[in-house]
Amino acid sequence: MSITRQFLLSLLLVILVGGGWLLYQRPAFVFGESEQAGDATRPAGPAAAGGGPGGASGARPGGFGQVLVVTTAVGTDDSATEVRAIGTAAAARSVTIYPQVAGIVTAIAFSPGASVAQGTVLVELDSADQQVALDRANVALDAARETLDRSERLEKTGNITASVLSDARKAVRQAEIDVRMAELDLAKRTLRAPFDGVIGLTDITVGDLVTSQTAIATVADMSSVTVAFDVPERVVGKIAVGEPVDAMAAALPGATFTGAISAIDNRIDPATRTMRVEATLPNEAADLKPGMTVTTDLNVPGETRPAVPSLAIQWDRNGSFVWKMGGDTVHRVGVQIVARRSGTVTVAGDLRPGDEVVVEGVLRLREGISVVRSGESGAAPEAAPEESAPEAVSGSDAAPLAAPREAARAREAG
Repeated sequence: MSITRQFLLSLLLVILVGGGWLLYQRPAFVFGESEQAGDATRPAGPAAAGGGPGGASGARPGGFGQVLVVTTAVGTDDSATEVRAIGTAAAARSVTIYPQVAGIVTAIAFSPGASVAQGTVLVELDSADQQVALDRANVALDAARETLDRSERLEKTGNITASVLSDARKAVRQAEIDVRMAELDLAKRTLRAPFDGVIGLTDITVGDLVTSQTAIATVADMSSVTVAFDVPERVVGKIAVGEPVDAMAAALPGATFTGAISAIDNRIDPATRTMRVEATLPNEAADLKPGMTVTTDLNVPGETRPAVPSLAIQWDRNGSFVWKMGGDTVHRVGVQIVARRSGTVTVAGDLRPGDEVVVEGVLRLREGISVVRSGESGAAPEAAPEESAPEAVSGSDAAPLAAPREAARAREAG
């Protein structure tokens, strides 16, 4: 290839690039003002006088002189944050029965797995010695009371001193204390249910020697269960006692239990950055058993924030932003993305519900430029200039303008 041809190709490439840049940067100048200059010989009509949609520049709305955009209204998003955690079910009240004293088991009055009422006798220990001690204390109390009666009668006749009467009264009080002590020792030989519930299995039998370290059985109140689980630090300030909680158990597929938060811990675990929360679930049918694995769902109320389509979000070196409509002009508004969900982006920024943001045509936007919304009356394409030109020309100028059209019609007719 010769040097001259290379030079010409390079010059042509430079002209094409320069023309494209000029077309992008100054569309109104290239296609508006040039048309006006070329039509200077025509009589001034409404469009040439600036009365048309394009104004004095000759640019038509929706054409090269203005940017055609699609807008949408800003919505709101107050969706809650769902916190799912796994916990372990525990009875609302549960206690393991231990004897207070050592002794031989003489009777077992319950069946494992049965319901027991508060005060029901569960186990009895050998109490022969304690019964004898109670009888002896009652005899001593009777004797002390008889002595006090004689002393009070003698005191009325003046045949006894005040100190003797005082000693008799002290002896009665001491005997009463001895009787109560004997009764307590005897009562410790009988184990009773502390509250209504269900009693579990036991390993003891009649004749076993038990001590205060021997576990008899466990009584659990199954009317409700509690589930302790951990919630992340970010929702700590948004939960409160009484908020609803849904729970599902792996052992009971398809069943959902609805309860409420009953207790919140007062500290955050520095290792896991979570806080312990306890929920109470109703369990009238006793379907939930202590120790079951339970999955909890807690919906934390969210803060109402603006929401825009994901197409409206743009990026530059300063971060994310949207183009907000202000009348017929656009303005750049910086936003911070909070959450994304199904084509909608929740943001934080200077946006209000009902504001218009641009979702299509964003690539040609600049701060403060005028735009035309899609669907407006001025945005529709106008008729071709050749169709309206005959109304604005006359005389010798009409023939040159009409000749090409007549030739075109003749070709179509032929």
